Amino acid sequence: MQPPRIFEFNPAARLPVKLVKVLAVSLLVGLAACSSGDDDNDGQNSRKSITLDMQIPNSLTGALTADSSMPIALQANAQGVGMPCTFAGVDDEDDPFRNGYEMTKFMVSAVATWTCITDTLIDIADSIPHDGSVHAADNQTDNDNYEADEPTHYSVTDDSDTQTTVRLYYGYDRDVPPLPSQDPQFYISWNKAANGNVEGRLVIDGTRIDPEHRDIEDPTLMRLDFSYTDAEKLANMYLRFDEGNEWADGFRIEVRKDLTASALEQVFTARGLMNMKAQFLPVADIDELPVLQMFTVSNRLGDGAAVAEFEDVSLPLDLNADTGNHLGNYLFDKTDKYFFDADQGSNEPWDWIHKSFSFAEYRGGRTTPLTGGTGEDPFDPSLDQIVTFLGLPDTYFTANECNVVGDSCVELLNAVFENDFAGQEPNQGADPADWRSSAIANPDYLGSVFPNGSDWSGAFDFGFTPSANNGQ
Repeated sequence: MQPPRIFEFNPAARLPVKLVKVLAVSLLVGLAACSSGDDDNDGQNSRKSITLDMQIPNSLTGALTADSSMPIALQANAQGVGMPCTFAGVDDEDDPFRNGYEMTKFMVSAVATWTCITDTLIDIADSIPHDGSVHAADNQTDNDNYEADEPTHYSVTDDSDTQTTVRLYYGYDRDVPPLPSQDPQFYISWNKAANGNVEGRLVIDGTRIDPEHRDIEDPTLMRLDFSYTDAEKLANMYLRFDEGNEWADGFRIEVRKDLTASALEQVFTARGLMNMKAQFLPVADIDELPVLQMFTVSNRLGDGAAVAEFEDVSLPLDLNADTGNHLGNYLFDKTDKYFFDADQGSNEPWDWIHKSFSFAEYRGGRTTPLTGGTGEDPFDPSLDQIVTFLGLPDTYFTANECNVVGDSCVELLNAVFENDFAGQEPNQGADPADWRSSAIANPDYLGSVFPNGSDWSGAFDFGFTPSANNGQ
């Protein structure tokens, strides 16, 4: 019996994979065009040599892409590190939820992209007048080649001897420019203290950049907090969605590099958390909200492990819509571990893949007949065939074994990954029992998607004040 991928949990089509790159091309092209080419601005020497680049291994971001069709500004090197600001991550057609490792690449590539862009913007800002005035860019609304997703105006301000702020404005006419007091659509401010510590913030209002072509499922607001000291580099990304996204309210991604750790042990730590407002796959009689959280570790070479936990996720199993054959609706908790190697070009870039369901409950809706089904042409199986294919007890789907609402169905869903059912990625390999096993044994997940820990209040204000302990 060759069943289709009925057990595939794949909301990828609804996940805005492009969200971290949607503004990257336009803002770099726009700001590069603003550059005056003058490297002799007073007071800039104290701000040079700032780079947020973490030298994240390719195994965490996907390989660097080399798309020659991208504008040259996107290929610009950040602070001379020889790195284009774009990463493979996961392709638009991939499923970032297929396993914890795919989630990691999706998350970390987002942070790698925007820290690289931040480096590039800091570098470009060195050649722009720091006079606080609002200047017109080459991209203007009355131009034949006007691009709504590129800035029309910009300003650069020295807020102190150590802090610089760049503001980009979009959609303004040349004869009615924005006032310096008006909020920009793109904001970045950074501070380099006397002791070399760097911290800063990037804020983007996606609703006011080319609003006519905005995907309603994309985030409306983005913030990236960044810092580095002699001990670590840290980047915290916050994404907020609005009512246009049916299931997500917020997403937070944190990447940390420990500059004091052994190169062969836990150098990188990435954490992610989604704040949900609905199920990916809504079904009747399931009102719980899902929780998705991720935790990944890697050494400097790129060997590491990822663990993802899904809690209270709904799963409808429609076997054959034409005949109305539905195996029912389920609510589950799942832990997904994936131990990966630095060499992603090998036939087996993993050491251990292990997905396990700790909770799975039947919530009704089953119409699959007990017997008489067909395994192919068409695929319309009956319960007895499913029991045989998955190696379940003969009594399964009867009595109290995943039969009535509220019954446990853990054995059913675990069997899917033990038997490579429906083309799912099977469990394989063995726990290497090395430093990675210890590092993810008790994941320290993020506690909130909000910068203040409780709500979005003030999260995306266009302002940044360096912390008092930043070596002022």
